Amino acid sequence: MKTILVAEFHQETNSFNPWPTTRKDFERRQVSTGKQILETGQQLELTGMLQAIQEADGRVIPVCALKAPSGGPVVQEIAEDFLHQMICAIRAAKHVDGIFLSLHGATQTIEWEDACGEIIEACRKEAGSQVVIATSADLHANITQKWAANADIICGYRSYPHVDLLETGYRAARLGMMILQGRKLSMVRVSVPMLVPANLYTSVAGPFKEVIEEAKDLVNCQTLLDCSVFQMQPWLDVSCASGAVVIAIDENPLNAETYAHQLALHLFQVRKDFRPALQSIDQVIDLSLTNETKKPVLLVDAADSANAGSTGDSAAVLEALLRHEKKPRTAMIINDAPAVALAFQTGIGKVVEFRLGGTRNPTLFSPVVAEGYVKSLHDGAFRLETAAYRGVRIEIGPTAVITVGESDIVLCHAMMMNGDPQIYRGFGLEPTFYKMVVVKACTSFREAYAQISDIVCYTDTPGAASADLASLPFQKVPSSFYPFTDLSELEI
Repeated sequence: MKTILVAEFHQETNSFNPWPTTRKDFERRQVSTGKQILETGQQLELTGMLQAIQEADGRVIPVCALKAPSGGPVVQEIAEDFLHQMICAIRAAKHVDGIFLSLHGATQTIEWEDACGEIIEACRKEAGSQVVIATSADLHANITQKWAANADIICGYRSYPHVDLLETGYRAARLGMMILQGRKLSMVRVSVPMLVPANLYTSVAGPFKEVIEEAKDLVNCQTLLDCSVFQMQPWLDVSCASGAVVIAIDENPLNAETYAHQLALHLFQVRKDFRPALQSIDQVIDLSLTNETKKPVLLVDAADSANAGSTGDSAAVLEALLRHEKKPRTAMIINDAPAVALAFQTGIGKVVEFRLGGTRNPTLFSPVVAEGYVKSLHDGAFRLETAAYRGVRIEIGPTAVITVGESDIVLCHAMMMNGDPQIYRGFGLEPTFYKMVVVKACTSFREAYAQISDIVCYTDTPGAASADLASLPFQKVPSSFYPFTDLSELEI
């Protein structure tokens, strides 16, 4: 019987978010050890890994799971604590056949640009060359050379919005167990030096879908054992940036290399098709005023998406609404702890002057001063409706709903999972009752919001997750990357 250590470390870093991700942020999602990490009831990566290990008659030793929302770089001691628990578990087990890790992959700490690479390298050094290391990763992971050099298996999500988390964990563990059963598998990594906005690299439609479908077909037709296409989340400013990466796995090394190169070239050829057409805030407001479909207009404020690591405290849409003579009935959300405190202090049913927005990233956002009616007060807990996380409980801290003119505004302490309509419904705001709904997300909203409206307007707004990558203060990403350099051909 093969003995497998399993663990999880998830956080997506936005280098332009000035607020570090702390222990408290991890505690809002998950900090657990031992059997607790397998008893969440969630059909996510570790569940898939467990299933594959059990099918191969393996023995599981659960170590720990640390998960946090997207945000600024992680406080160093948290990553080191995770690594310490892994090293102690390897030593305590005395004999380990495999280490299977569920990682996000686009994780930066205060000291480590490549946190996941550092973790895998340290586990390899401690466990030795004979131990099989299999990892699952987010589609937005930064799959560095260090990561690939120390892992035997890397499998990434094949969907964005992400709906195949369990399946990805299962794939990684199944391939890891195949190696432990004597199969000789080769993994080929090909990197493409390109960063593109996250808005359009969806697996639902467009150029990225074509590449993803090609990768899936190679596996479904049994041309390859496994294939993953990664497009690094573009707000990670690190010198070890991988850009886009194709991972091909097969028993035939030449076969894996051939198709990895083919997919990498396809991805490079469509690099210019990822920039979204953005409308101004005023244009979207005007559309919502004339819209007669009985569906709300979705104003997509992707640049301030907390899911992409932005701070969520932009009030730019509210500022534009206040300038308009006619105002559509609007639902929006702003990450603003001081405004929440004022609402609680004021009490339900009363009016007070608020300064809204600009509390977390004042270099990007300015506050908007307006009188607001305190509509309701909440503890900030709600459950998600999106398929992959359905029923998962989320806490965004003390939360208030206020009304400013024709706008109902959710004010919270710690915005997360903001692409799920329950971030409104959980606090009494039904999106279908509004003419315009502000969605602070890049693509994660598409699955659930498809049931609400097909009028999707990507909007030109400020934020740390801006689609205009050239406007952001990158300092470390290689200048040879597209779009900073318009490469004419891909060198592999």
